[in-house]
Amino acid sequence: MERSFIRAAEERVIPVAGELRPVSPAGVDEDTCLPRNANLTRRNLVVVRAGDRSLHPYWLRGDGTRNFDLVVSYFGDDPGLYREDDAVRIDAKGPKWLGLYALFEQHKELVKNYDYILLPDDDLMMSKADISRLFDICRAYGLAAAHPALTWNSHFSHLIALRNSATCLRFTNFVELMAPCLSAAMLDDTRGYFGKTLSGWGLERVWASRAGKMGMAIVDEVTVNHTRPVGGPNYMLLREKGISPWDELKALCRELRIDERPVIETYAAVLPGGRRLSRACRERIFDSRLLRGWLWALAETPAQKMLARRLAGYVYKAIWQQPDMVAEAA
Repeated sequence: MERSFIRAAEERVIPVAGELRPVSPAGVDEDTCLPRNANLTRRNLVVVRAGDRSLHPYWLRGDGTRNFDLVVSYFGDDPGLYREDDAVRIDAKGPKWLGLYALFEQHKELVKNYDYILLPDDDLMMSKADISRLFDICRAYGLAAAHPALTWNSHFSHLIALRNSATCLRFTNFVELMAPCLSAAMLDDTRGYFGKTLSGWGLERVWASRAGKMGMAIVDEVTVNHTRPVGGPNYMLLREKGISPWDELKALCRELRIDERPVIETYAAVLPGGRRLSRACRERIFDSRLLRGWLWALAETPAQKMLARRLAGYVYKAIWQQPDMVAEAA
């Protein structure tokens, strides 16, 4: 891939959000002291909410240097796990977003000392080089929020989240919650919302409302493999508490005073070689290019029937120029 891809075409300003009300981190028990020997010196940070089967040790393997520090926010019970010198462990019980809210409230330096912060789930397989590349791309394009594309053999929910072979990067109003990468300004402006949601649903709407059409993107040049089925402990907790992710999404949208209907849009894309293609004037050409970029995923996906349905739905909506709306389960 040509290095020109990560040259910023123009200087960008990351939007600044309004002041947020403090939220109590209820249900989170945290060790509030960073280790005295914590060596956090790079310009980018990865914070993973990790259980006993976390895949994050793989993210540090291989030759070459990395441009990120790693903090392991551990919610398990093993006192000796993840005590390596190349990462910092901080113990914090609770679900992902409440745990992250408490972490950043207790350790504001984890926001102030970095340019970009990646918040991945612990069941993602990715490489040290790819993580570093993701940070480079975010910085080059001045992105306020981004997400690496999912490999074609990943467990997935949304078609838009899968790698598209026809593009290097797609500017969208949607990113997955598996591994959002936020600018320090975006994280600082929106972390208060982390304490208001168990599921995380609606946070992508918060980021999209702050980032603007060219400030949030799915990065196809960098991929991660989602190794476990969609769902997990957070969704079990939601069911136990009788909480609907849809209700959490709608509540955040009402607070933001934006449309509660989750319409997914792709505004533009960066093609191999660095050329930008806007959807605004050539909707069908743009949509057909994206369709071709997803077709080969049918050969690798573990959910072939579901992907076929997603592709058929995409074709229908593209032909009739209908909005790509996420349907609420009955």
